[in-house]
Order: sequence, then C-alpha cells, then structure tokens
Amino acid sequence: MDKRLHRAVVIKILNENFANESTVRERFESEAVIAANITHPNVVSIRDHNVTDNIVYLVMEYVRGRNLEQVIAERGRFTPRQTLSVLEQVCRGLSAAHAEDIIHRDMKPANVLLADSGEVKITDFGLARAASAHTQSATLVATLSHVSPELVSGSPADSRSDIYAVGIMIYQMLTGRLPYSESNAAALMKHHLDSPMPLPSSIVPGVAQDLDELVQWCTEKDPERRPQNAGLLLDEVVQIRSMLTDDQLDLDAESLGGVEDLIPRAITHMPTTLQQRLDEMQREREEEREKQWHLRKSEQLTQASTRTDSVDPEATSVIATSDATEVLNLREAQATVVHAPGALDVERLKHTEAMMRPEFSDELSARTIQPDASLASGTSARTQKRAEKQAEKQWRKEAQIPTHRLQKAKSSSQKLVIALVWIFVVALVASAGWFFGKGPGTIIRIPSLTGLLQEQAVAQLEGQGVPVRVTTAYDDELAIGRVVDTRPESGMNIMKFQGVDLTVSQGPELFEVPSLKGEGLDDAIAELESLGFANHKSKSEYSADIPEGSVIGSSPAAGKNIARKDLVTLTVSKGPAPVQIPDLRGMSEDEARTALEEIGLKLETGDSVFSSDVPQDQVVSQTPSSSTADVGSSVEIRLSKGPEYIEVPSVVGMEADQAVAELEAAGFSVNTHNVLGGFSQTVRMQTPLNQTAVRGSEVTIYTF
Repeated sequence: MDKRLHRAVVIKILNENFANESTVRERFESEAVIAANITHPNVVSIRDHNVTDNIVYLVMEYVRGRNLEQVIAERGRFTPRQTLSVLEQVCRGLSAAHAEDIIHRDMKPANVLLADSGEVKITDFGLARAASAHTQSATLVATLSHVSPELVSGSPADSRSDIYAVGIMIYQMLTGRLPYSESNAAALMKHHLDSPMPLPSSIVPGVAQDLDELVQWCTEKDPERRPQNAGLLLDEVVQIRSMLTDDQLDLDAESLGGVEDLIPRAITHMPTTLQQRLDEMQREREEEREKQWHLRKSEQLTQASTRTDSVDPEATSVIATSDATEVLNLREAQATVVHAPGALDVERLKHTEAMMRPEFSDELSARTIQPDASLASGTSARTQKRAEKQAEKQWRKEAQIPTHRLQKAKSSSQKLVIALVWIFVVALVASAGWFFGKGPGTIIRIPSLTGLLQEQAVAQLEGQGVPVRVTTAYDDELAIGRVVDTRPESGMNIMKFQGVDLTVSQGPELFEVPSLKGEGLDDAIAELESLGFANHKSKSEYSADIPEGSVIGSSPAAGKNIARKDLVTLTVSKGPAPVQIPDLRGMSEDEARTALEEIGLKLETGDSVFSSDVPQDQVVSQTPSSSTADVGSSVEIRLSKGPEYIEVPSVVGMEADQAVAELEAAGFSVNTHNVLGGFSQTVRMQTPLNQTAVRGSEVTIYTF
C-alpha cells in the first residue's frame, strides 16, 4: 500500500542473486523505461523505479483479477465473442507499444491480465526492446510455446514476432489448448519452423472460417505474410466481429457464458474503493494522534513528578495570586454555584454554603479555605503538600464550568417547543449530512469508462448510486456495445443524483457502395469521395466487354453496406486480353484470314516469294510469328510463288574449282565426280546442261 497516496501497488523486486549482474540490471531498468513510456489503458503502468547497490525494484499499477493463462486453465476454451472481446483490448494495448516502435517479445497468456473492472492489460515488458535498438543474438530469450520462427532461426524480432505469439493466444482461447503439445524444446522449435498451424475448427467444430483464417494469417511462417503490426490486426478483429452473426459469435455460449463471465472476482485484503482508502488514512492519523497524546502525557507526568520531588516542603514559598485566599461576593454566589470535586474542593463547597446563610454573612470578608486535616493522616508532610497543590490546581480548572444556573425553571410548554426545535434541527442536520455524505448529494469523480462494455460501465456507476442514461452513436473505432463517451466527461466531479449520460457505440455507420461499372477511373474515384469513401485503390484486369480505362467492378461489390473507413478496390479494364497467334504456314490466304478473324486479329498480305518447299499460293512466312498479340492488331503473311527456275550455266572445259564457284554463284549446289582419277581437273561433262532448273537444285560435273 502506497502510504503517501494510499493506493494499492505491485512491487517487482529483482532477486538478490542477480542484483549485482550488470546485464540483468540493465534489462530490468529497460523494462521500467520502456513500460513507463507506453501510456494506454490496456498496458500496466509503471509508478516508480529505483536502483541501489543491493536492491532493484519496480513499482507498478495493481490490477485486481487473474491472468489469461489462469482463466483459460479454469474455464477451458472461450466463445468467439469472448475471444474477440479480449483480443480487441490486447491489440489496442499492443498497438500503443508498436506505435512507439517497441516490441514485447514475450506475448503469452500469462502476461495478459483480466481485471475485475473488465479491463484487459498487457504486462511484463521485461524482454521488450525498442525496434531501432534490437540486435541479432545467438541466445534465444522467449517462451518456446509462443516463439516466432524468425526468433528460433536467430533472426531479429520485430512487431510481426508479437503478432505470431498473439495468433497462438487466439488458438488457445478458441480451443483451450496449445497448438503444439510437445514439452521437448527441440521438437517445439521444429514445429514453429516447419509444421503448419492447425485450425481451431479442427478441434472445435463450428468455429467460423474467418477465425480460422485469422489464426492462419497471424501465424504464417514468413513474417512478410503476417499483419505488419497490432494496429492492422486490430482493424481486422473489429471487421470480423462486425461481420459474424450472433450464432457464430455465441457458439456454445450456453455452457461457456458471455463476455461478462470472464470478469474475475476481486479477492484482496487491501482497501479497494477510494472511500475505503480515505477511511484507512483517517484511522491511521487518529492512531498516530492518540500515540502522540499518550507520549506527551507520559512526558508531562514525568516532568511534574521531577519538579515536585525537588521542592523542599519546609522551605518558605511565595503564594501566587491564583493561590491566595478568595473572597466570594454574595450576589455572584447567588448567580452561580461551581462544581469542585476532590477532598479540598468539597471543603470549599461547604464554606460556600455556610457563607450563603445570613448568620455568616459578616464573616465573608475574612473567611479562608483550609485543607481538610484528614488528608494528611497516615502520610508525610511532603506527600500532603503535593496532594494539596494538585487538588488546588484541578479545582481551579474545573471551577470554571457551571453546573446549573439559579434561575426560574422553564414551563413544560417551553420545554416542549425547545425539544421540538432541537429535534427539527438535529433531523435537518442529519438529513443534510446523509444527503451530502452518503446520499444522492455525495460528490463523486466520474471514472474513465471509454472502451468498456455497456454492462460493465452501467454496473460500475449504479454500484456507486449514480443514475445512468444510455444513448447510442455510430463509431468507427470502438466495437458495438462499448462506451464511446460520457457526459459529463471522465475526471469531472458531480453529485450522484445528477447522473451520467453514456454514449454507446453502434459500430461503424454503414453506407451502400455505388455501382461504378463502365465509368472512367477518375469519375469513379470522384463519386466514391463525394460519398465519403476516402480509402480506395485500383487494380487492372483484361476485359473483352469493358473498354480500356473503364471500371469493371468494385470490391466490396456494388450494393454492399460498409463503413466509410473501409477499403474500396476498383477493378479497371485493360481491354481484351492478348491472344495467341496461330502458325499460318502452309495455309492458303483464305484459310489464314479465317483463322485470324476468329480470334480478333486482322490479315495483311505481303509480297509473294519463291519457295521450293511450300507449294504455290500457300503461306511461306508470317510477322509476327507464333506469339501473343493484342486483339485488333494485324498479322502480315507472305505467299509462295512456287519454286524459282533459272538457266543452268555451262561450265564444260573449266577447271573444277572455277566451275564449282560459278555454279554456286548461280544458286545451285554442285556434285563433283572424278573420272579416272581426274588427273587433269578439267570439266568434261555436266548434268543438266543447256536447260533450266530449280534454284538450289544439284548440278553434277565430271572431270578427267
């Protein structure tokens, strides 16, 4: 208990065995610095931190309740509604850390606290690191049941490592068990590296496909395929919650209960409410005052005893004015009789009564009060003097208090009126005290209720006697049924009877996606923005029906109701898809034209060419050749004019080498036959001779 501010706190003390190890101390100090810089209702706050020679400690916010690991162990699995409710608050707290470039590195159910106020808080940033300062290490520091594949393989951790651990937590809440049950460290690490994540629906039939996909998305082995941070995961969780039906959200709710059943009962001996803490503070003050009063009283008695013991009873002393003989005026005596208890004081009263009688009035000016001689019997003179002085002092103090007045008694009617007046005054004061102390007029401070479920917020206020008025409003951030705002605002002081207006979220306001098919991209974007859909993007696809540059459709489709912040994706036409050009060689011109027109291409005919391989009037070549082309483009073909006939030159009488060269230059191939050894190398015969032949055909020459 914080004695200065009277609030319950948690103190986390570093074990003495590690207090002198610099590495451990640095990690402990890092936890304080990191957690203290995350200010969010879903993160446990740091109150104080200190490091001395032999003790290192953190002072943290005290959260009354249980951790998520204990709740899962006690309850087993959660309903989808319960799971998404807890997950949403976990993502909000974790996104605050990721927004500061801080990664937790040890996300697991034991580090998620469920408070009895309904809040969910993340704690234990002992392994956390600033993303800009993390280093790759050969030492794996994490919880193996929730460690990400990149940490197992020795890669640096980032926000996506936290997302992997959150994915396993989702699986635990939906199924009540871990995805990999092995206790062997090596086997667990191999599972995280290689084994596919089992689906929750394989354990709990009926779990929605969206939740299966959420678990798979968060636990992808490749970090690039996971949500990049908790903020993006939060948007997906809110979207899934708004799209699932009540039957899907409340699967097995008959046995597992609702969201309110997750709130643990507070079991603590500490004062819990502010009034209890103030009462405890007042009791401690009164005990301290009483202790100080007794201490002063003891000191005074000790000092008085010391002074009395030092006085010589036989010595001459000067009597103070207050101790001198008193002369009583008769009129004053008739007005007031004083009360003086004690032996000496009783004697004074006796003298006073005697003086009030007429026969003793002449003696009033000379009578003095003498102490009773019986006080000295059996005591020493010293003790007698001490007792006389103490009795005299006590009498002077108490003689100032009148016991009754000697005046005419009031009548019964006057007494009745006075009694009634007093009764009225007392009743009025008591009523006012009750009204302003514990009744409707009590001043209370409105707590922070933003983000709580409506049932939790109403119960918290009505538990303090504050009337609650509930209104609803659309909100793009908070899920359906959670408090958006209060009037008056949190932190304001009001009287109980004034009540509080709660504004509860209806979820995001939904608007219909317009039909944009056939419109130009710029016109479609302008129409979306005029309707408030500022979050949009486009992609391109081929379309045989929609002209290039026009919208084919949208996702979500036209007519769907979505929130204005949701993403709208426009699909824009790139025109018809390219077609495969067929091989036209060997076709006639008409056959080639028909084949191209069937796939949306045009035919162009080029100059005809001679071909010894392709019959006349058939396609010899095409441009482009077999590939793809845009619809409406042209393909050029060349038709065959048949083989080309040319005059075979005569080479008879020429040297063999010269004859071969001339025939090849004319476009023929040459076959040489040496007769009788061809000793002269002169061409004596050739076949064919003095006639035409197909270009490229063979001419035979004979040398001898």
